[in-house]
Amino acid sequence: MFYRALNRTALTASALLLAGAFTADDAAAKSLTLNQYVLPKHVVVTKGSIPLIEEIKEASDGEIDIKLFTGGTPLSAQATLGGLQAGAVDAGMVILTYHPAEFPVIQYLNDLAAPTDDTLVVAGAFNEYVMTKCQRCLDEFKAAGVVFTGSYTAAPLLLVNREVYRTPEDLMAKRVRIPGGDYNSRWADYFGLSPINVGGSEIYEMMNRGAVDITLNPAAILQTHSLADVAKSVITMPVAMHRVSSPFVFAAGSWADLSEQERRAFLDSTSAAMMRITGAYLEESEAALDAARAGGDLEVIEPSEELKAKMTEFQEQDLDTIYRIAREQYKIEDPETIRDDFITLVEKWKGIAEETGRDAQKMGERLRDDVYSNLDASSYGL
Repeated sequence: MFYRALNRTALTASALLLAGAFTADDAAAKSLTLNQYVLPKHVVVTKGSIPLIEEIKEASDGEIDIKLFTGGTPLSAQATLGGLQAGAVDAGMVILTYHPAEFPVIQYLNDLAAPTDDTLVVAGAFNEYVMTKCQRCLDEFKAAGVVFTGSYTAAPLLLVNREVYRTPEDLMAKRVRIPGGDYNSRWADYFGLSPINVGGSEIYEMMNRGAVDITLNPAAILQTHSLADVAKSVITMPVAMHRVSSPFVFAAGSWADLSEQERRAFLDSTSAAMMRITGAYLEESEAALDAARAGGDLEVIEPSEELKAKMTEFQEQDLDTIYRIAREQYKIEDPETIRDDFITLVEKWKGIAEETGRDAQKMGERLRDDVYSNLDASSYGL
């Protein structure tokens, strides 16, 4: 089972760690706007934005006020990057793979299969690579007029099915909803599936009337979109791992307007938030699978050896395609080296996960200590 038990220890606020970050020189109050296109109950808001806002407010003695917008107002997911570039908001969540022309190396990193199913490990490795090992990544953010402060990793995408499927033959010619992306399309083709690209809000109705046989989503969708009412099985085979949702991307001008102490405080707080959100995603998906098992109407199926073997075959043969796209489309001269360096960091974070017992708070502290604390707040993003 790819989900491992997550410690349920309450995630205490890290404001005490930030309390010394502000000085009497930062007397003038600042008002910042933060756009999260997700709904108010989404974990990005409840586990990420709200705690961060509280931490920054306490650390600054109330001198920084952050106005939070949710639900796609004023900016949708697709419009957030442009809104940041235009100065419509100070910070917001950007799905980086929506903008491959601006962030080609990030797109490439997201396409790479990681040698683990542990999203906490991948979150640590991805953020460390981008922020400390990838100058081209940072140059791409600067050219786009924004500042990267970290990404979380969503729970793995599984096969949520209208009927009970167990083998590769069962999947042949089925209509699968995929959340976009060339990698997901290639996966669907390799398994003989017919991909359909529709929004999350449409999945329930389409599956209910038989227009979709399978949807590729984290297991949490069983509850968040009521798919437990229409699906009959879930195959717990991780197909992809989305690691490019960056909830606190800053407009370059807004970041520059912060003092060095304020930038330091934001970096320290966002490091904890990345792991907190990642852990919450896993908890939601595990809870949905537990509810499915307890209910008995929906079968939770471990992938067969045949399915796992076919998945491995796909990943091995697709690597050449990923390398080719990296060179031809993204103009990356050394995709093999980037992959090797990223996997080295994955192995490092596997060790950290073992040391910390996969506790999201402790892993957030390690992300801060090992990565974010080494960023120079006087120059990072400027």
